[in-house]
Amino acid sequence: MADRAREGVANGVDFVGVAGGDGTMGGVAGVLVGGAVPLLVIPAGTRNHFAGDLDVTSIAHAAEVAARGQVRSVSVGQIGDRTFVNNASVGLYPALVRHRERHEGAVGKRRATLRAAMAVARQGRPLLLTVDDRPRQAWAVFVGNGRYGDGPFAVVNRESLAGADLDVRVLRADRRLSRLRLVGALLAGAGARSQVIDAWAASEVEVGLADGTRGPVPVALDGEVASIETPLRFRRLPPSLPVLVPPSFPGSDLSTG
Repeated sequence: MADRAREGVANGVDFVGVAGGDGTMGGVAGVLVGGAVPLLVIPAGTRNHFAGDLDVTSIAHAAEVAARGQVRSVSVGQIGDRTFVNNASVGLYPALVRHRERHEGAVGKRRATLRAAMAVARQGRPLLLTVDDRPRQAWAVFVGNGRYGDGPFAVVNRESLAGADLDVRVLRADRRLSRLRLVGALLAGAGARSQVIDAWAASEVEVGLADGTRGPVPVALDGEVASIETPLRFRRLPPSLPVLVPPSFPGSDLSTG
């Protein structure tokens, strides 16, 4: 898909339309960022959060946006030479969210949260990492492109694309009874001030292995898992990805509320 986007740009197309989910959009975004050719997001994947953030609601709506939309520039995140439009994570965050979503429709949100929490408590293993050169024992590190919600599971629906920073969260595993604390925080829906969650905003963050060695680790980028060499250097670019959005798209704050 990225190669076809490069070919389109080289041939002078007016825009690059991409049908797929968030992971597909992230791959093509890396080709178009910093250029003049906009991306038309066509929601046709399993998860289409980025399309929702841009108010593109369906394939038919994307066709209307192609005909009458306006071009805006939005920020993206990068890890090395890879681009993500929503978020990236190391460790258990992807498993937590996927486990909850897989059962939520059948048993309800609270029971699905309980199942996810218990699965992590039984099966999860902490990571020994450094985050900005600070040693940490962590269940997971989450890095969001823009501001997400306050709860431990609020890492799917973005509150805003505005601002200049990444949303960084570390789910800590260095506290006494950390497994029980983790389960309690997840069940209570505790926010960023939870004793097991450190959260802050940053334009850049680096994640490495605590023993100082280098090696590949699994990283979830917009739902697609890739193996990337440590240290992992995340940064958020200023608004530089041109996108086509509906004429009614919000103003310069790019709020997705």
